[in-house]
Amino acid sequence: AGAHAMMDVSDGLVRDAGRMARAGRVGVDLEYGRLRRFEAELAPAASLLGADPRHWVLGGGEDHGLLAAFAPDAALPEGFHVVGRVTAGAPEVTVDGAAPEILGWDHFRG
Repeated sequence: AGAHAMMDVSDGLVRDAGRMARAGRVGVDLEYGRLRRFEAELAPAASLLGADPRHWVLGGGEDHGLLAAFAPDAALPEGFHVVGRVTAGAPEVTVDGAAPEILGWDHFRG
């Protein structure tokens, strides 16, 4: 469907977006305003557990969603949503232009 890169986010959106950024030697800036829809879906369960749904959106995993990079003018396949943009510069991931506090799961650090 025209994706330039794609991977699952089973280790968390921020962690895996960073991996994609390093592999492509680009930056990825996630826009949290575009991710709020997912926070709203998780809020009831997070409230019951005393958790912050933002942490689940940015760092949660094992739900096996997909992150893909498409051209800015591409028609996205059904089920995909714009959550940020690819940027020139350092191969890193940011959230709203800043370094994220929530990183996700790292198999080598636990």
